[in-house]
Amino acid sequence: MTDITPQGDPGPDPGDRRDPSGERKHDRRRGGWRDFRRTYPGFVFTLIIGLIAMLSIDAFLILTRRGYEAEVVRLRAGMTDQEKSTTDAIIAAEENKLKIAIALARRQAKLEKTLHLSVAVDSGKIYLEREGAVLREMAAAFGPDGMVSTGTDSIPLVVPRGERSIRKVDANGITLDGGTIIAASDAPSLAQATDSMPPGSVRISRSDLKAITPNLNPGMRVYFF
Repeated sequence: MTDITPQGDPGPDPGDRRDPSGERKHDRRRGGWRDFRRTYPGFVFTLIIGLIAMLSIDAFLILTRRGYEAEVVRLRAGMTDQEKSTTDAIIAAEENKLKIAIALARRQAKLEKTLHLSVAVDSGKIYLEREGAVLREMAAAFGPDGMVSTGTDSIPLVVPRGERSIRKVDANGITLDGGTIIAASDAPSLAQATDSMPPGSVRISRSDLKAITPNLNPGMRVYFF
């Protein structure tokens, strides 16, 4: 049978969608943002909430930093040159002590022969280790640095660095000497936890806490670095 398609007519577009009445339907491959939003409303909503949360945290950190900087300027304005020099020297010495404490804690955690916990603050991880062998790796979240009022004075609370030891273990968390608490969270993931964290505190999932509790006991060493 002879093809009677007119010369120059490329024929029907294979990407077209037609119904029996001959009307052309929408090509799904050409859908835009509106179609994506209608198809995946839950994903778009979660994305927007996450973006708002990140912007809020950034704004809070910026405002907190500006407050600290303003306080530093105010305090230094009332100092003599000698007091400023002494303060700068003390700060530099404390920073060096902190760096040394972190380095020693990291080294000691690798060499420790008994079972212990290693808390890597910068990477947000806690490890159950023995002689450098990682027995369990756990995600961790850390509370912000802050001040707690004791009536007439304020005490700074920060995530510790260096060596600590376990004082108590129960179903809600791990209490360390010095008062630091590694608390359990019931959220599906630490990023989804909505309750605020006290200054200087640490948080892990409840499943991780249950998994390591049989291996924990008072006096066990915990290394923060």
